[in-house]
Amino acid sequence: MEIWQIVVICILMFPLFLIANYVVVKKAASERRSRDERIERAVSDSVAASYADKGLARQSWPKYRTARKRKKE
Repeated sequence: MEIWQIVVICILMFPLFLIANYVVVKKAASERRSRDERIERAVSDSVAASYADKGLARQSWPKYRTARKRKKE
């Protein structure tokens, strides 16, 4: 293969690389956004639950537990 053929192949592959990079970054951003929303929802539910019981003594901190991963069996 001559050098000009390698250069042409690289030039033709560059847009493919950009498209693949866009898809990967968009997927990662979407996953991060959904994870952040899930955490925010869990924290807000925990805070709401801790302040819903007005008859109990004031709690110093809302009880917050992260979601646990299920074990694969």
